[in-house]
Amino acid sequence: MVNFFTERTVRWEDSTVVLIDQRQLPNHLTYLRCTDHQQVAKAILDMNVRGAPAIGVAAAMGLALAANNSKAESKQQLLDEMQGARRDLVETRPTAVNLVWGVNRIYRRAFEAEGAVEVIKQIVVDEAQRMADEDVDVNRSIGRNGAPLLEDGDVVLTHCK
Repeated sequence: MVNFFTERTVRWEDSTVVLIDQRQLPNHLTYLRCTDHQQVAKAILDMNVRGAPAIGVAAAMGLALAANNSKAESKQQLLDEMQGARRDLVETRPTAVNLVWGVNRIYRRAFEAEGAVEVIKQIVVDEAQRMADEDVDVNRSIGRNGAPLLEDGDVVLTHCK
């Protein structure tokens, strides 16, 4: 049985990005395993990933995946490859603020990082995982603050603006 208090919508596992296929919910819990940034971009485009924060984290992990898979031999080559992947990811939802924020944060971290290419790759992956952790913390905080406002039987409607 899945523990829904610890399960993540988006996670990094064994150099892949694992996503809950939200199109299958609530009837089935299915996972997508993305091994390159194009697969992450397709999952965002096809709405396998939904919700602004999850889209932002998925895109960030997609860019980290592009860096992790890179065969670049210099920082500039790595940044150039990441720039192409960043463009691919943003094109899936160009108006998605969290998506743009996510890929920009990862790219900026790579740009500012120092060291060998392999060191920069690890820094980028660590940053994407940090972003996922921050998202979980924010969601838990929303739950803690919102729970006292609700009573059993209440119905909550959410929407994006």
